[in-house]
Amino acid sequence: MPGERPCAPRAPRAPHGSRGAALLLALLAAAACGEDTESALARGDRLWADSQYTEALAEYRLAAYQRPDDAHALARVAHAFARTGDFARTHEAYQSLLQVAPEHADQALFDYVTLAQQASERGDRYGMASALEAALEIRPGLQVGELAAPLARFYAARGEPERALAFYERAVAAAPPDSVPALLYELAELHEERGDCRAAMGYFRAYEERVPRAAQGDQVSRRVGGCAWVLSRQARAAEDTEMELRYLDMVLDLGVPENLQDQAWFARGELLAGLGFRTAAGQAFTRVVELDRGRGGRLAEEARAWLDRLRFGRGLGR
Repeated sequence: MPGERPCAPRAPRAPHGSRGAALLLALLAAAACGEDTESALARGDRLWADSQYTEALAEYRLAAYQRPDDAHALARVAHAFARTGDFARTHEAYQSLLQVAPEHADQALFDYVTLAQQASERGDRYGMASALEAALEIRPGLQVGELAAPLARFYAARGEPERALAFYERAVAAAPPDSVPALLYELAELHEERGDCRAAMGYFRAYEERVPRAAQGDQVSRRVGGCAWVLSRQARAAEDTEMELRYLDMVLDLGVPENLQDQAWFARGELLAGLGFRTAAGQAFTRVVELDRGRGGRLAEEARAWLDRLRFGRGLGR
């Protein structure tokens, strides 16, 4: 009709056949032709109410394109991206929105936590961690509840022990009682891997207190024994004879790890000999020889040399 703006016969084709992009381009073309007086925001709300989320998203994006500073349109775009499960675009949209309208932070937190829960349910630990990281950027002290444990395991597996430890501590605080022992064991393992055997032993002991002996197997004892040996060496380096003897006795009382028993007896013998306890030192060196079982190992030969000195030497005290 005269006076009307000429219109293209059809909307431009969207790249790659994307349904959402095609709809958005069609809406842009329609808006340019003056074919619809209803606002894009209103159309989006109507489609959203009918659970047509992909179509609603296209309308909200059109509204945001038409009015780039409209926080309401940006908020709807961000939430719609979250509803369709697209974390990357959700994050991008919320970053833009919060720069101009920080009051929408709670909405962003809700969507990020929802996306994290959905990712966790489908076994996507990377997606879960990405969504929670975005939430924690907004509110570092956010309580992540049941997601703390899988997040801790994600960081532990990725070789980020410090971040893992922070979430393990949150997980232990929030977990039901029957889930706590497993978390304590994992905490102990993580400290052990970091070389902090003192902390690891504390968590291993806490685990042992909560789990019946019959259900533990021998793995915990082996790891406690291994840590006790490491701590005995550290005590020796620090010339703390009392703690060295305490940790050596722990290794020997546990009887594990088996491959360290002769070394532990030998170290105990040296320590006691240095303190002047000849009889007890001799007993320790005798155990080294017994454990060698005639194989002629170097440690057994050194133990025999010590036994000779204890029998015939002077100035060794009691």
